[in-house]
Amino acid sequence: MHVATDTSKRVNKAGVEKTYRSVLLRQSFREDGKAKYRTLANLSSLPEHAIDTLRASLKGQRLVDPTQAWIITRSLPYGQVKAVDAMATDLGFQQLLGPAGRHRDIIMALLTARICKPSSKLAALSWTVDTSLTESLGAVSTDEVCAPWTGWVISNR
Repeated sequence: MHVATDTSKRVNKAGVEKTYRSVLLRQSFREDGKAKYRTLANLSSLPEHAIDTLRASLKGQRLVDPTQAWIITRSLPYGQVKAVDAMATDLGFQQLLGPAGRHRDIIMALLTARICKPSSKLAALSWTVDTSLTESLGAVSTDEVCAPWTGWVISNR
């Protein structure tokens, strides 16, 4: 594909010569050994800067350098955490742990850590800081993780 500019001159009824300019998006191809083209769109109504941008893009030029446009300050692993959460939701596992609340969320985070990266509770706590679990849980203290939870009974549904 390419952007073609066609100009034509015509004389109107008053005898004044007018110049017409058409900017067309075209596709080139060969048929029976001859070069042909097909007009895909008329771009004449677009502003000049948009036409120049399209022309540069079709030539393979980068319009924005990704290293200058974005600065990545932090990237958190998300896929494995989402996969465990989706499976637990599909199985109804979270409802087995009791009513919704902070304790249930912490237990699910510990279970997710145990599935994704088996380790102790304290190691799981430091692992969750470097994942997307931190966004949903917020700050979790070691007292919350290591304290015995009373009153939690897993139902046998």
